[in-house]
Amino acid sequence: MFRNNPFIKGLLFQLTFINILMITLAIGLSSWAIYETACFLVDSMNGIDSETQARFEALLLEYLIAFTVLAILIGGLLHYYLTRNMTRPIRDLIQSTQTLRAGQEPEKVHYQANNEVGELIEQYNRLINQLKQHDEVRNKMISDLSHELRTPVSNLNGYLYAMQSGDLEANQDTLHALYQESQRLKDLIEQVDQLKTLDYMSNQPFSYNENVDIAEIIHQSTALFEWRFNQYYIPLSVDVVTQHANIEPESIQQVLNNLLDNALNYHDHVTPVTVEGYPEGDHYTVRITSESTTIPEKEREKIFERFYRLDPSRSRESGGNGLGLAIAKEIIERHQGKIGVTSHGNRNTFWFTLPIHK
Repeated sequence: MFRNNPFIKGLLFQLTFINILMITLAIGLSSWAIYETACFLVDSMNGIDSETQARFEALLLEYLIAFTVLAILIGGLLHYYLTRNMTRPIRDLIQSTQTLRAGQEPEKVHYQANNEVGELIEQYNRLINQLKQHDEVRNKMISDLSHELRTPVSNLNGYLYAMQSGDLEANQDTLHALYQESQRLKDLIEQVDQLKTLDYMSNQPFSYNENVDIAEIIHQSTALFEWRFNQYYIPLSVDVVTQHANIEPESIQQVLNNLLDNALNYHDHVTPVTVEGYPEGDHYTVRITSESTTIPEKEREKIFERFYRLDPSRSRESGGNGLGLAIAKEIIERHQGKIGVTSHGNRNTFWFTLPIHK
C-alpha cells in the first residue's frame, strides 16, 4: 500500500525520515543522560524522603518525554520545510527532463545557489541552450539543403519532362545543361557528406606526422587552376616561401582549391589574382587576393557559415552552394589554424594560417 506511494518514495520523505530518526536518537540519549544524572543528584541529597524522590523522578520523566516529542516534531517540520525548498529545483529539473524526453522544448530551471545543486542546474541550463542551438542549426541546414537541392532537381525535372513530351529536342546544348545540373547535385551531395565527416573528425584528436612543404601544395593547387584562369583572361600571380609543417596535404589542398575557385567566380577585373605564402612567427600565412565587390564588415564572418552566400547571382557559373568556405573553415580549424577575410575597397583578401610545429 505504501510502497508505491510517490511521497514515501521521494527523496524529501527519505531525508526527513532520516533526520527525525537522528533527532530522536540524539534527544533520547540526552534525555536519558539528564534523567539519570538528575535522579542521582537528588538521591544523593540528604533530607529528601522516598516519596518526594519518586514524585520528582516521575515529573522529570514526563517533562523529558514531552520536550523530546515536541523537539522531534518541531525539528522534523522545520527540516521538512527547509529540505523541500532545497529539493524544489531537483523536482523542476525532473519536470524539465520529462518535457525534453517528450520532444518539447523545456524551460530553463531557475535556481541560484553556490552549491552542488546550483552547479548541476547551471550545467543543465547550458546543455539546454546548446541543444537548442544545435536544433536551430540542424533545422537551418535542412532548410538550406532543401533549397539548394530544389533548383537543380526542378531544372532536371523540367528538362526531362519537356523532352519526354516532345516540346524540347535533346541536342548537345540541352544535354550539356542536364549534365551541369547533375554535376551540381553530385558536388553538393559530396560536400554535405564531407561536412558530416569533418563534424565527426572534430571530436577526434588531431595528429598528423606527415611533414610536407606548404609551398609545394600551393603550387600544385594553382597549377590545377591555371587553365581555368586563362579561360577568363585573369592573370594568376604566385609568390610563396618554402616551409615544412605537419599537416594533412589533401585537406589543405582542398582549402586552397575552394578559395581559388571562390576568387575565380567573383573576380571582375583584369588585375591579377595574387597568391602569397610565407612563414610568420610560429605559423604560416596564406593570402589570396582578388578584386570584386567590397564585402561588408558585418558579412565577413557569415560567409564562412554553411550555405551562406553573399550574392548568388554574381557567380560565374551557378553561384556555388555556400559550402566551399564552410568546408575550408572546418579544415583550417581542424589544423588549429585561423581563417578570415579582409576587404579594402574592391580588393578582398582571403587568408588562413597554419601552425608550424618545429
